[in-house]
Amino acid sequence: MFRDESSKVIQKAHAQWGSSGSPTDLAGGSASASSSSSSSASAWAQESPGSTLDSSPANTPLPQRDLSPTAIPKKVELNTDQQGMQFYVNRYLMNHPDSPKTRDQVVAYFSSADVAQNVMVAVGLAGMSNLLGNKNMNLVARSKYVAALKQTGQLIARNDPAAFIARLRSVVTLALFEVVQGKGPKGTVGSASTHINGAVAVLRSVLPMPQAPNRGAHGILQLVFSMFIPYHMMDTPLPPAFFETLKFCKHLMHGVPESCSIDLGLAIAQLIQLLKVADRTVLIDGRPGTDNLIQQFIQLDDVFDSLDGRMLEAFPFTQNHGEYPPQAVFRGKWHKYNEVWGARLWNHYRWARILGIQRLVGFITDCPSSSNQVLPPARRARYYATIERLAEDILVSTPSHWHHPMLGREATQKFEAGGFGNSGAVGVPSLLWHLTTAGCAPDVPPEYWEWAYNVLQVVWKQMGMQHAMALSELMEKHRNKLDRETIKQEVKVEREDE
Repeated sequence: MFRDESSKVIQKAHAQWGSSGSPTDLAGGSASASSSSSSSASAWAQESPGSTLDSSPANTPLPQRDLSPTAIPKKVELNTDQQGMQFYVNRYLMNHPDSPKTRDQVVAYFSSADVAQNVMVAVGLAGMSNLLGNKNMNLVARSKYVAALKQTGQLIARNDPAAFIARLRSVVTLALFEVVQGKGPKGTVGSASTHINGAVAVLRSVLPMPQAPNRGAHGILQLVFSMFIPYHMMDTPLPPAFFETLKFCKHLMHGVPESCSIDLGLAIAQLIQLLKVADRTVLIDGRPGTDNLIQQFIQLDDVFDSLDGRMLEAFPFTQNHGEYPPQAVFRGKWHKYNEVWGARLWNHYRWARILGIQRLVGFITDCPSSSNQVLPPARRARYYATIERLAEDILVSTPSHWHHPMLGREATQKFEAGGFGNSGAVGVPSLLWHLTTAGCAPDVPPEYWEWAYNVLQVVWKQMGMQHAMALSELMEKHRNKLDRETIKQEVKVEREDE
């Protein structure tokens, strides 16, 4: 009953997202969140053995902490808000490749995050309540989320240039709440995309930024690329503003090698549109319409193939090998990227290209006559090899996006790329989609599925992110389907032998 009532409140708050509210309505929530924020850094330090956060030099790296599930106490000295903030700091902000690494970076993060404090508490409490099954804590999390919606709407309405980072961080963290709290993949990405669209609008309003890389284009592109998965999952087409933003970024990045990211974005957008056309089309084998659709997918994969070399020039990486726990580093291999944005961009490329080739592989089975005309055996073999290579690259690159709790600080430092966002776990939801696609890709070894599935389970157990659990269930359905098909094929062979 409480969840139903809280859902109605959240829906009403979503509808009034941009409206102004009475500051007195938010005073209580703001005060408690502020108390949580002021103690969050010191609470993190107290929980980290040997921490020197308050006494070390500003550029001293922060220590690694133990992230075992048993570290989540059911009874603690902190009040509810402080518990939520501490969980957020420990599990969502710190110990990620794009986390603040020094005392100064932690202080800077919270100094520009006042308005985001309620939603940070909401994310932390939502994750804790998911793991502990605490319905009352979940109710508090949802009330904090509603308060954060109102606060963010007021902040955006004021449009204070000095509060730009606070506005952006608040909106992005609202989206993070949706993937922590959400129960299903489609509903989660739909709700989160609303906030990401808002973040794009906030960032677009201050571009160009002369002091930022490529005048701020990198920041808005990261938001734009995070929208591809939601639009792929939903029936909603990509809006015209999406392409206008890409065009604007292309202008900002004119003449630099990194502009290939714009061409990649346009290729992924075209792929998503083509996939929607294919889903709505009744395919009849051997008909010109089917032949033409297959040809469009082939031409688009050629575009992705041509982008590979340009991507490698603009965002180079190396593959390395070492002795690490197999659960944490796939086959002992890992990628080293120059920057977090480059690492994320490569995974978007791999994910999208797998989706396109996967549809071509499906045409081979569903439309054999049409496929035989344009997909000779050599091309088919190349497609399967490409899928396996791209899927493996997604798994191998994982330590650049997320750190398994089995890895110590010495190991994770080797994997980390440079970053300028200090945004913690905001890239994890997209990574989980990429891992799901890699593990369920056609004809990849079962080992891929096992490794990707185990990562989702660890993320769920460590972060309480419902998004990870929902994708785990999708992977289980995929495995069950393959098992049924294998049994069906074995029975068919046995009957033929008889």
